Amino acid sequence: MKHTARAIILRNKKVLLVTGYNASTYWTPGGGIEEGETPLQALDREIMEELGAKVVSATPYMSYTYRKRQVEKYIVEIDRDITVGHEITGILWYDRDTEVKTSDGFMIKVVPKLLTEGLIE
Repeated sequence: MKHTARAIILRNKKVLLVTGYNASTYWTPGGGIEEGETPLQALDREIMEELGAKVVSATPYMSYTYRKRQVEKYIVEIDRDITVGHEITGILWYDRDTEVKTSDGFMIKVVPKLLTEGLIE
Protein backbone atom coordinates (compact mmCIF):
# COMPACT_ATOMS: atom_id res chain seq x y z
CA MET A 1 0.00 0.00 0.00
CA LYS A 2 1.37 3.41 -0.95
CA HIS A 3 1.66 5.91 1.92
CA THR A 4 1.32 9.64 1.17
CA ALA A 5 1.47 12.93 3.06
CA ARG A 6 -0.61 15.82 1.71
CA ALA A 7 -1.07 19.48 2.64
CA ILE A 8 -4.29 21.37 3.16
CA ILE A 9 -3.24 24.98 2.66
CA LEU A 10 -6.11 27.38 3.34
CA ARG A 11 -6.66 31.00 2.33
CA ASN A 12 -9.90 32.99 2.50
CA LYS A 13 -12.03 29.86 3.02
CA LYS A 14 -10.46 28.12 0.00
CA VAL A 15 -7.99 25.24 -0.23
CA LEU A 16 -4.99 25.12 -2.55
CA LEU A 17 -5.03 22.48 -5.27
CA VAL A 18 -2.31 21.69 -7.80
CA THR A 19 -2.05 19.85 -11.10
CA GLY A 20 0.83 18.41 -13.10
CA TYR A 21 1.93 17.57 -16.61
CA ASN A 22 -0.74 15.78 -18.67
CA ALA A 23 -3.03 15.50 -15.62
CA SER A 24 -6.76 15.92 -15.98
CA THR A 25 -7.39 16.53 -12.27
CA TYR A 26 -6.30 18.74 -9.37
CA TRP A 27 -5.22 17.48 -5.95
CA THR A 28 -3.74 18.73 -2.68
CA PRO A 29 0.04 19.23 -2.75
CA GLY A 30 2.24 16.52 -1.31
CA GLY A 31 3.17 13.02 -2.30
CA GLY A 32 4.69 9.69 -1.48
CA ILE A 33 6.57 8.98 1.71
CA GLU A 34 9.97 7.54 0.81
CA GLU A 35 11.67 4.77 2.76
CA GLY A 36 13.18 6.13 5.96
CA GLU A 37 11.05 9.31 5.92
CA THR A 38 8.38 10.29 8.38
CA PRO A 39 5.16 11.75 6.97
CA LEU A 40 6.28 15.24 8.08
CA GLN A 41 9.68 14.88 6.42
CA ALA A 42 7.97 13.80 3.20
CA LEU A 43 5.58 16.74 3.46
CA ASP A 44 8.47 19.19 3.94
CA ARG A 45 10.28 17.76 0.90
CA GLU A 46 7.21 17.67 -1.33
CA ILE A 47 6.09 21.23 -0.47
CA MET A 48 9.57 22.56 -1.29
CA GLU A 49 9.66 20.60 -4.58
CA GLU A 50 6.12 21.51 -5.66
CA LEU A 51 5.58 25.00 -4.24
CA GLY A 52 9.06 26.37 -3.51
CA ALA A 53 8.07 27.00 0.10
CA LYS A 54 8.96 25.70 3.55
CA VAL A 55 6.41 24.29 5.94
CA VAL A 56 6.07 26.59 8.96
CA SER A 57 3.52 24.43 10.75
CA ALA A 58 1.73 21.17 10.04
CA THR A 59 -1.20 20.01 12.17
CA PRO A 60 -2.58 16.50 11.62
CA TYR A 61 -6.07 16.84 10.12
CA MET A 62 -7.19 13.43 8.94
CA SER A 63 -5.91 10.03 7.95
CA TYR A 64 -7.72 7.65 5.62
CA THR A 65 -7.29 4.75 3.26
CA TYR A 66 -8.52 5.17 -0.28
CA ARG A 67 -7.79 3.04 -3.36
CA LYS A 68 -4.87 1.19 -1.80
CA ARG A 69 -3.31 4.38 -0.43
CA GLN A 70 -2.85 5.42 3.15
CA VAL A 71 -3.23 9.22 3.14
CA GLU A 72 -2.09 11.56 5.91
CA LYS A 73 -3.57 15.07 5.57
CA TYR A 74 -2.18 18.05 7.47
CA ILE A 75 -3.35 21.63 7.81
CA VAL A 76 -0.21 23.43 6.66
CA GLU A 77 1.11 26.96 6.82
CA ILE A 78 3.95 27.86 4.47
CA ASP A 79 6.57 30.59 4.75
CA ARG A 80 6.08 32.46 1.46
CA ASP A 81 4.08 32.89 -1.69
CA ILE A 82 3.92 29.88 -3.96
CA THR A 83 6.41 29.35 -6.75
CA VAL A 84 5.27 26.52 -8.99
CA GLY A 85 7.95 23.82 -9.00
CA HIS A 86 9.06 21.48 -11.77
CA GLU A 87 6.39 18.87 -10.93
CA ILE A 88 3.46 21.29 -10.92
CA THR A 89 1.97 23.07 -13.94
CA GLY A 90 -0.93 24.88 -12.30
CA ILE A 91 -2.59 25.87 -9.04
CA LEU A 92 -6.04 27.04 -8.02
CA TRP A 93 -7.89 27.97 -4.84
CA TYR A 94 -10.85 25.61 -4.46
CA ASP A 95 -14.23 26.20 -2.83
CA ARG A 96 -17.59 24.48 -3.39
CA ASP A 97 -18.32 26.71 -6.42
CA THR A 98 -15.09 25.82 -8.23
CA GLU A 99 -15.81 23.85 -11.38
CA VAL A 100 -12.76 21.68 -11.91
CA LYS A 101 -12.15 17.94 -11.77
CA THR A 102 -10.43 16.97 -8.54
CA SER A 103 -9.03 13.69 -7.34
CA ASP A 104 -11.76 11.35 -6.10
CA GLY A 105 -10.19 10.98 -2.67
CA PHE A 106 -10.19 14.74 -2.17
CA MET A 107 -13.81 15.10 -3.24
CA ILE A 108 -15.15 12.07 -1.32
CA LYS A 109 -13.05 12.14 1.85
CA VAL A 110 -11.76 15.68 2.39
CA VAL A 111 -14.27 18.20 0.98
CA PRO A 112 -17.21 17.09 3.19
CA LYS A 113 -15.07 17.48 6.34
CA LEU A 114 -13.72 20.88 5.26
CA LEU A 115 -17.25 22.11 4.52
CA THR A 116 -18.73 20.72 7.76
CA GLU A 117 -15.99 22.37 9.81
CA GLY A 118 -16.38 25.70 7.98
CA LEU A 119 -12.80 25.69 6.70
CA ILE A 120 -13.98 26.23 3.11
CA GLU A 121 -17.19 27.67 1.74
